[in-house]
Amino acid sequence: MLPVVSHEVRTGRWPLVTICLVGLNLLVFLFELSVGARFVPFLQDWGLVAARVNAEITFHNLATVVSSLFLHVGTVHLLGNMWFLLVFGDAVEDALGPWWYLSLYLLGGFFGGMAILATSGGSPVPVVGASGAVSGVMAASLVLWPKARLRVPGILLLLFVLALLYALLRRVGLPGGVLAAPLVLAFCLLVAVLVHTAGGIVAAVVHGVQLPAAVVLGLYFGLQVFNGLLTLVSPAYGGSVGWWAHIGGFLSGAVLAFVAPKQPRALAGRALLE
Repeated sequence: MLPVVSHEVRTGRWPLVTICLVGLNLLVFLFELSVGARFVPFLQDWGLVAARVNAEITFHNLATVVSSLFLHVGTVHLLGNMWFLLVFGDAVEDALGPWWYLSLYLLGGFFGGMAILATSGGSPVPVVGASGAVSGVMAASLVLWPKARLRVPGILLLLFVLALLYALLRRVGLPGGVLAAPLVLAFCLLVAVLVHTAGGIVAAVVHGVQLPAAVVLGLYFGLQVFNGLLTLVSPAYGGSVGWWAHIGGFLSGAVLAFVAPKQPRALAGRALLE
């Protein structure tokens, strides 16, 4: 996911549900750390294990569909999910209201879990994390404000694109020794584009550039689908990333954003980034 730092939609009230969700995820993670040597067994017990749920429908197994949404395997995993929830969640909560927003969040996580069960039926690996629910919030943001823009620091965007290009070049079989030339060329072109777009190198690196939300979130969803399809061909592909949880959450969030009642003033009361 591109390193987005802000959304142009500004709200007029505190996003209480978003703040409570972040706080709850943080408290659960602190509890995870407190179990010490039982950290991995704890994730195994309360994470979503597709093979276990598909083998037997019990109350505990069904409960893990929800409990897994509040578990994380590490600090980076937690902070990444919570960061994007804060960036996109406040505006979506303001537009839908707290109860519809909470429903969207939980249903995004639920349908993300259902997508995992449907595509990884025999996997014994526990799936944890709020990314399916957060993906639903991101999709809702795109549906509500399809023409919005997102701010991305130029230096982070540069590193992200170069890393993605490097991974693609290696995937097509380009030897490591000849990667320097296309990467240097891409670096120079990207710097020129960023400086031109932001109006100066300092502005591009520090203040950041504005990208259409449709491009950023469309790229995100496209990458999830691409990698998700690869896991169907080779189940070992992608390691521990729950691509299908992201896909299921994103699609459910988009649908719910269409059908949920919106608050007209929250949708109209937005200002462009300056």
